[in-house]
Amino acid sequence: GIKVDKVELDLGVMMGAKEKAVTQLTGGIEMLFKKNKVTYVKGHGTLTGPNSVKVGLLDGGEQEIATKNIMLATGSEVMSLPGIELDEKQIVSSTGALSLEKMPEKLTVIGGGVIGLELGSVWSRLGSQVTVVEFMDSIGGVGIDDEVAKNFLAILKKQGIEFQLSTKVTGVKKVGDKLEVATEAA
Repeated sequence: GIKVDKVELDLGVMMGAKEKAVTQLTGGIEMLFKKNKVTYVKGHGTLTGPNSVKVGLLDGGEQEIATKNIMLATGSEVMSLPGIELDEKQIVSSTGALSLEKMPEKLTVIGGGVIGLELGSVWSRLGSQVTVVEFMDSIGGVGIDDEVAKNFLAILKKQGIEFQLSTKVTGVKKVGDKLEVATEAA
């Protein structure tokens, strides 16, 4: 027989492991670039021709690059809803959801796209009560296969995640140390 006693989450240790993995992965990419003679430029780029790009460098200044090949790694931009201000403490983006200092007792995910669903699933499996509020009548975002979306929804419901589909978030207000999410039918 196997006995397991007092299994508990140590969020600080988990977040430390996540930071270590991110550092190793990004360092590994930079090492591969260097090994393969790929010039790595950090900044905001604008294509100026088929083989040229102008980069506003993160460290300041600008650089014009002419080359045979250009790879744009665009990253992602967080989009907040009108009237809902991200503070990255209680009202968080996907980035903030990866850096929470304590496990939320309850978590409302606004938007049923794949990134929000993934993060909601993680926090649900760690013990948070998760509700996803989605404007559309299905999850996964625009372009996801209907059958995949239905199966994904069933799997997430089995994990205990609750869903409010065809629902619009109209606001979020702080009440003491809690938040109230106001919704209406979409």
